[in-house]
Amino acid sequence: MQTQPQLGLRADRVRDITYYLLLILSFFSIINYMLRELFGDLPLLGSLIPAWKEGLIFLFYLMFYLKSKAEGRVDWKASRLHWLILFTFIATLLSAASNWILKPYVLDISPTYHWVQVTATLPIVIDGLRTLLEATLYFLVLNALIDDEDTIKDMIHGMIVAATLVAAFGIYQKLAGWETPPSWTYSEVEKGIKIRVFSSIGNPNALGGFMVLITPIAIALTLWAKKWGQRILYGGASLIMLYCLILTYSRGAWLGFLAGMVIYTIITRNKWLALAGIAVLAAAAIFADTVVARLTLAFTPEYWTKASEGGRVEFWARALKIFSEYPVFGTGIGTVGDSVATRNGVPGATWIDNQYFKLLAETGIIGTLTYVAMVFTPVINGMKNVFFNKQRDTFLFALNAGIVAALTGMLVENFTAAIFEDLNVITHFWTLIALLYVSIRLQARKAKA
Repeated sequence: MQTQPQLGLRADRVRDITYYLLLILSFFSIINYMLRELFGDLPLLGSLIPAWKEGLIFLFYLMFYLKSKAEGRVDWKASRLHWLILFTFIATLLSAASNWILKPYVLDISPTYHWVQVTATLPIVIDGLRTLLEATLYFLVLNALIDDEDTIKDMIHGMIVAATLVAAFGIYQKLAGWETPPSWTYSEVEKGIKIRVFSSIGNPNALGGFMVLITPIAIALTLWAKKWGQRILYGGASLIMLYCLILTYSRGAWLGFLAGMVIYTIITRNKWLALAGIAVLAAAAIFADTVVARLTLAFTPEYWTKASEGGRVEFWARALKIFSEYPVFGTGIGTVGDSVATRNGVPGATWIDNQYFKLLAETGIIGTLTYVAMVFTPVINGMKNVFFNKQRDTFLFALNAGIVAALTGMLVENFTAAIFEDLNVITHFWTLIALLYVSIRLQARKAKA
């Protein structure tokens, strides 16, 4: 081929570079933490550290360009999800345009309810788009780049190793007696909870979300493994991550994990796992008193009183009130709450603690529906693939079942917190979606062979 001399770079060399970039992505949670800890405080270099993820994305797209040029064609392997990502981007832009045209007023919560004018400035809109959709760039390029099972295996193993290390660090925090802010617990009724571990992630809810994404995959591979050595490694990693998940005391993460494993049990039709899950829940109710107290607290009058006065219930009501005022396009991306609004000092901004309610307020019904369709479509496709798959004894089958459970758990957890706004969580979320889509294609290819 003449394209190779023109490139000055062999096609297999491009593949090698891509492989190492994929491994870097697999260890994203570790690398991101180390970069922040080692170089974050340096005067010049520290200011560049947050942009390393954009540099990684750029390198992926450069590799895709070189691969496409070497092959003489551009193949994005487009799917319905590609269109949904585009539609969500357009709907988000429409929310910003609506703000610029209508100049919406947003409800402020402190010290009393009043209306203040909020403009979605260009920096706020860009920040909102990056937070909401930048990670989809991983899916778009990885879906087109990855085309073999061995690479998928190496990436998944890298993620499991990284997540196990993160979980082990969280367990160490518990054993070492690290302190956490009192605001992370209701201290007057949760006296048995001295610490909610946060590991290298920095927040117990986000750490719980990270565990929700990786633990079901490790469990699925434990159940699939044929050799005892594999079972011990996968199983050991699963137990470490499960223990860390418990120590986060994140109710949303717990419920998300349970929801994910219920879906896993249904789509794999694993009756023994269902019985084991019931036994574990019964044992937890008897022996894990702090866990039970944390869960049942959500049904006490004290919790609802606090949640209604500067807590989740008040913030949810606030978001729904704003949505009722601006139901079509919302008040503009980044103008109501969570990381973007608080980071940009938007008047009245706070944590909504519900990804979907926040989007209703900021992007209206159009933006929310496109977003929900975008994040739920991979789960639905994955469920169909696993449930109707006849090749049930393969690595890809086990992996896809674990990914579906992980994605389901994440969608559930985002009803109680905007976990998608955590960099580690959203990066792995879209990376796993890419691996799911590639795995489904590989399975279809094998079935036709």
